[in-house]
Formats: sequence, C-alpha cells, structure tokens
Amino acid sequence: MVASRPTISGPPSTVLVVGAGEFGAATALSLAKGPYKGYENLITIIDRAVHPPAEDAASSDYNKIIRQDYSDPFYAKLACEAMTHWRGPEYRQHFHESGITVSSKVNDVQAKYVKESFAVNLSPEMKCAGKRVYELKNAEECKAVYPDGIEKGKWEGYVSYKNEAGGWADSRGAVVDVLDRVRRLGVRFGAGEADQLLFGDVNGVKDVRGVRTKEGDSFFADLIILATGAWTSTLLPELATECLPTGQTVATIHLTPEETKLYADIPVSFFLDTGFYCFPPNKDGVLKLAIHDRGWIDPAPHLSLPSIPRTSLTLGYEKQEIPPTARRALKECIARLYPGLANKPFAMTRLCWYTDRPSGDFLFDFHPAYKSLFVASGGSGHGFKFLPIIGNLILRSLQGELTPQERSYWGFFSDTSRIDKSRGEEEPVRKILLKEYSIRL
Repeated sequence: MVASRPTISGPPSTVLVVGAGEFGAATALSLAKGPYKGYENLITIIDRAVHPPAEDAASSDYNKIIRQDYSDPFYAKLACEAMTHWRGPEYRQHFHESGITVSSKVNDVQAKYVKESFAVNLSPEMKCAGKRVYELKNAEECKAVYPDGIEKGKWEGYVSYKNEAGGWADSRGAVVDVLDRVRRLGVRFGAGEADQLLFGDVNGVKDVRGVRTKEGDSFFADLIILATGAWTSTLLPELATECLPTGQTVATIHLTPEETKLYADIPVSFFLDTGFYCFPPNKDGVLKLAIHDRGWIDPAPHLSLPSIPRTSLTLGYEKQEIPPTARRALKECIARLYPGLANKPFAMTRLCWYTDRPSGDFLFDFHPAYKSLFVASGGSGHGFKFLPIIGNLILRSLQGELTPQERSYWGFFSDTSRIDKSRGEEEPVRKILLKEYSIRL
C-alpha cells in the first residue's frame, strides 16, 4: 500500500488516458486546458476504436437524459451546475431541453424517491430562470403535459411531477465534439484495446508504468488514467464487484414522418417504479426507450469475473437481442405511456453496459497500491449528464482537491452504507443472461 495519497505532478510528467468515452475525453480536455496548457503533447489518449467513442461504449448512443431530478441533494446540485453548461455555447448544440416528467405508482416504494426528488428541486438553489417544477396532482394533469393528438395512458394512481429544467442530449455527438476539441489542443491519440497493465519498479516499489494492447503495442507514461468503463474489471479484477458491468435494456422505434411531428414535443418520461424511460424522437424519427434497473450480467468464469460486457463487438453476438423478459417489459411500459405506439415493432434492441458501483457513486481515485495509476470509472448509469463538468471533477481528484464529502463518495474506500436508491432500496438483484433467473451479487 502507498504511504500517502499521491497527486498529479504536471509537466514534464507524461499522462496516458486509456479510454476515449465520456470520462476519458472529458479528463483529457480538463488536463489540456488546465495543468497541461502549453504542454498538451505530453498527454496521450488511446481507445479500442479508431474513431472513438467505440460503438458499444455507454456514451456512444442516440441520447441520454439530462436531469437534475435526484433525491440526493449532492447529485441534484451537481446536475444543476452541469445543466448551466449544457445551455452554454460549448454544449448547447447537443442539448434539447424538452423537460422531464418523473413518476411512480403511488403504492410503490419508489414513490418516496419521486417525492424526495420533487422536494429537492423546489429548493431555492435548484431554481432555474424561466423553468418551473410543479406537481401533477391527478391523471388529467399528468396527461395535460403531453401534446394533444397522441393517445395517452390512463395515469391513475401515480405520484408525478414535471420539471421544465432538463431534457436530453445527443450523447455520441457531444463526446465526439469534446474529442475534436482535445485533438485541436494538441493531445496525442493512439488506437488499441488495452488488455494488460505493465508494471515496473520505481525506487524499489512496484508500480504501473503503462498498458499493452491486444494488438501487441505498448504505451507508457508517468501517470496512467484508466477510463475504461464497463471493461475496467478486465484490467483490475479487484474491482470485479465494485465496478460491475451490467447490461441495461434499450430499444428503438422508428416513427413515420407524421408520427415524428406528432410526438416531437413530448417530454422525457422517467418512471421510477419500473425504471422505464422514454425520449422524444430525434430528427430522424428514432424514439428510444429503455429500462434503468439492476440489469443483466454475463458471468465469465474463465476470467474469474462475475460479469463482462457482451456487445455487438463481442464475437458471436454481432446481432444484439435483448432477453424475452426484457422485451416484454419494454412493450408493457410503452403501452402504459403511449398506447398508440405499443404495436410498433422495435427497430433495434441492445444492452447498454453500465459500470455499476453498489452506492451509485463514481470512482475517481488513485489505486491504493499503485501511485501512478488513477481510475475514473463507476458511471453507474447516471454519469453522462455531468459531461460538461466531469473532467474538472476528475482533475480535482487528481490534484487532491476534493471536499471530504466528495472524497467519501468517489474514493476507493467509499461509504459502504450508501446505495443507489434510483433503482430501489432493497438488496441488489441481478439477472443472468441466457438463464433468466435472478441471483444476488
């Protein structure tokens, strides 16, 4: 174990960022604009995709929810801060502020989360000029926030509210834009899938010096930052359960031009009792729907790992199909919200792979055993909305400037009493792919 927590030393030390998804791209940008300004060529970012982010990365998607609707004031305030940047000149071209409805069946345990989130968003520090947050007191008020002309669900028996602050972002487009800025600043790029850490002795102490890729290339630096998302545990097996890869159900429906116009002004809808959420259609008429829950796992006993991602880039799984129970759940949820779309076929289904920490908190910390290895992972299914500020949060951790509360949430040795309450307060239960039964992990 290292004697004391290290911090980034800055130039002339070199930095290798492994992974060019949201966390990696944002970290490289904050480094290049911060302590490495004028020395951007000392930073190298590598990714398994030639044109990152990789097509199966969590951030490589049509859209992600941008919301400040948390029952935890800590994340709500951070999300509110991030949203001011989404509205700013660097990110607004990717942001669509459609508003969001947050709901749960009134007799479900998650009704408590909805009520607490509503209370948090009524506080003065969460106010956004020109944006209202208001309770939807009955079925008619719930239906009224959706456009006339579409068939609406029954809505009886819900606790709900509407927040005009929030909406969705073109996630892949936003990350590509950040990477373009990183390139223009002079950061170096490399291609390759890291599959092995390289170690060496520094003053008689074992430390990480670089990574080797499946393609046989080696990359070295003074500081290694792993931003490898759901693949983190393949490089650091000790994080197998702390950064657990879980597959989350996603599908799309293609709307006709007439339907696209009809549904254009719907808000993002998020149901905490089922985890179901749904977006307005994008400019191409693609309407995405998904379920945010404890997810599916794909055990890898040959690697002694409880789960690894199984994506369209996994040999033998090029055509992605979600499990039948997941398909039925999506069909039931879309019928509950938009009965007129219930019989439309899915154009695409897949699993989006989260990197789940039990607490739902991120992991931004130096490895306790290797002073030159920093881990930026654990997005836990809610990290994307923080894209405009996440790089600076990671940089503050690198510089040893986190507050005690941030450190207790985002450190290697985080508060084990915390749990991600957006997916319930009970013991997490995961589902195994191909075996559609639940296990506890």
